Amino acid sequence: MKKSLYFLPLMAMVFTGCLSEDEEPDYVEWKKQNEEYVTKMEELTENGEKVYTKVVPEWAPNDFVLIKWHNDRSLTEKNLKPLSNSTVNIKYEMEDINGKYLGDSYSMTQYGDSIYQSMPNENIIGMWVAMTSLHVGDSVTLVIPAGSAYGSASRSPIEPFSTLIYHMKMKGVPKYEK
Repeated sequence: MKKSLYFLPLMAMVFTGCLSEDEEPDYVEWKKQNEEYVTKMEELTENGEKVYTKVVPEWAPNDFVLIKWHNDRSLTEKNLKPLSNSTVNIKYEMEDINGKYLGDSYSMTQYGDSIYQSMPNENIIGMWVAMTSLHVGDSVTLVIPAGSAYGSASRSPIEPFSTLIYHMKMKGVPKYEK
């Protein structure tokens, strides 16, 4: 009887160890797929020109985002461009690399119809970089690699190592700070 009492905790540890090993390969493969997606988007060309612009902030040289503008940037270049501590209004939809819906601003109404209001420096690094790279009126598709998003952390419904894809429009800068 004593032997079986010692044996049970040992078996529990073995099975627990097996479970965590089985879960890990899913994220290893997911991480690889996300990294490959970012590389593919970074190299994507159309008519001989890169589709996405890689934006690397001076203050975070190991982070970057890929931005594809949908509007004529010459028409918005004189519009206000927020600073890190400005308050911005954006509309957005967010998905993962498989097109799985992760969130949007459509149900937000406190600051206007579908408006997400925030200071860029209160967001994940990728959003911070994007928000301070856009002028009011810019409409973009934004690719944020996992390292500039949530990294290895999970934030429901976002899985660890997820590249985030935003479709967003800079609607305004109600408070510009210096």
